Amino acid sequence: MIYELILILISLGILIISADQLVSQADIIARRFNFSQVLVGLTVVAFGTSAPELMVSISAALFETPPASDAIIGNVIGSNIANLFLVLGVSGILFNISFNNIDQKTNFYLFVVTTFLIIILSTSTNINWIHSFILLLLLILFINHLKNFSSNVEISELKQASDINFIKLILSFLGFFIGGKLFLSESLAFFTSIGIAHTVIGLTVLALGTSLPELITVIIAAMKKKAAMGIGNIIGSNIMNILFVLFPSIVIVHMRGYNFSSLNIQSSDLILLAISTSIIIILGLLKKPLNKALSIVFVLSYLIYVYRLF
Repeated sequence: MIYELILILISLGILIISADQLVSQADIIARRFNFSQVLVGLTVVAFGTSAPELMVSISAALFETPPASDAIIGNVIGSNIANLFLVLGVSGILFNISFNNIDQKTNFYLFVVTTFLIIILSTSTNINWIHSFILLLLLILFINHLKNFSSNVEISELKQASDINFIKLILSFLGFFIGGKLFLSESLAFFTSIGIAHTVIGLTVLALGTSLPELITVIIAAMKKKAAMGIGNIIGSNIMNILFVLFPSIVIVHMRGYNFSSLNIQSSDLILLAISTSIIIILGLLKKPLNKALSIVFVLSYLIYVYRLF
């Protein structure tokens, strides 16, 4: 137990250092190429903090026989719920969280991608090739949206980015991968040994573990006065979890000749995902800040949700 605790603490330290470097180096590179903080949050930072979800899901799809479809879907849904209720909730308690820099098209993609996933899981027990094709189409459209994303960085604010900045950025990705894997492996071994179902592990342990990078990154971004990057990270991570994490996992499972089952996902999980996403989209459309009262409600809702799962 002490050994596992030490490893979990070490993994948290790696994640904190990685998040600090990710925000710093991404900001320098963004200014060098005249990118906005929101765009960097939606892409570079979101990709980095989604690395643990990608690692867990690809491993479950590629190396488990049969593939652990329940754990993959549970990981994605649970991570997205945790990102919105836990990560934004905790961040909203500590800092002022504003959605002013999130454009309507980005909110639209969050809505469409999340709604499509909920419809699939509500109406089908298996995710098939047709669903995969639609996810691929949404992925292409989202990439095109990012390509046409306008910058709001003034020319006078540009900074030079050297090779060392890119190296540090890559090392921060590596740190997320190692720290996330270490945290998850130690946590998974413990909870599996006491007989908790894969779906519950995916919705809680995997989701919480893979959402730690987002939580740490948003907090550090806010501390560094880069809150727009942190909010972009959350929105981007939730979109990426579906398009860049779930979609490749589905393709791998199908290529191995298995059905991608979604039989064990509960309606309560989908309802909470729908509620949390809707609240964030509404706040974004109305340009309303996430106040402390609502942030506390978010965190309490998440804790109650996790408690009921067990």
